[in-house]
Amino acid sequence: MQPQRLPDSLPAGIDVFQLALDLDAPLSDADWALLSEEEGVRALRFLRHGDKVRFVVTRAALRRLLGARLRRRPQTLRFVTNSYGKPRLEAACSSNPAIFFNVSHAGSFALIALSERAPVGVDIERRHPHCDVVGLSLQALSAFERQLPDDRRVDFFECWATKEAVLKALGLGVAEHLQQLSVLRSESAGDSCYDIRHDGMDWPRVNALRLDSPPGYAATLAWQSDGMGELR
Repeated sequence: MQPQRLPDSLPAGIDVFQLALDLDAPLSDADWALLSEEEGVRALRFLRHGDKVRFVVTRAALRRLLGARLRRRPQTLRFVTNSYGKPRLEAACSSNPAIFFNVSHAGSFALIALSERAPVGVDIERRHPHCDVVGLSLQALSAFERQLPDDRRVDFFECWATKEAVLKALGLGVAEHLQQLSVLRSESAGDSCYDIRHDGMDWPRVNALRLDSPPGYAATLAWQSDGMGELR
């Protein structure tokens, strides 16, 4: 598990970790031992071994990171989810102030984001060479995005990763809100930042940053910026 190098201008209190996954390796007894009964049942539902590896290794790593921050045994942590399935720590296991977190995995990699100040979202997408980009664009892009000039338009996989990360930071369902959200290349904050626009007038402000990703992948970190600040 490697910590990601993030810009010095990023608000303090946010960390991102990258995991390289061996999808053919046997599952570790040490990882299994950290999971709750519900997580173990969920892992066994995956038919493909690689899917089990992604879930078990990522969840065990998340538990270790949170356990170290909270000074608790990782296996004692309990999670609950909101109506869209985003997990958070149960109140009895949390801290004051709370630690926010989010995870994502694709292909042979996973990302874990932790924040001590505001909700975060993270997403990593594999650039599948045979992906139907045209067809998916009709579902994922807003009308505003389809009219953007080339110099403001974001690569499809970057756009998809950014929308997922932003909606996860907001705690919203991805499928229901993809077309309410527009992602543009920023004119002022540098190449690694995105300009985020949305139709949800009551949504908190959110920032998004392109993460360094392995070749063949796209990854984004997003965080709610109300009361926390944007990139300096």
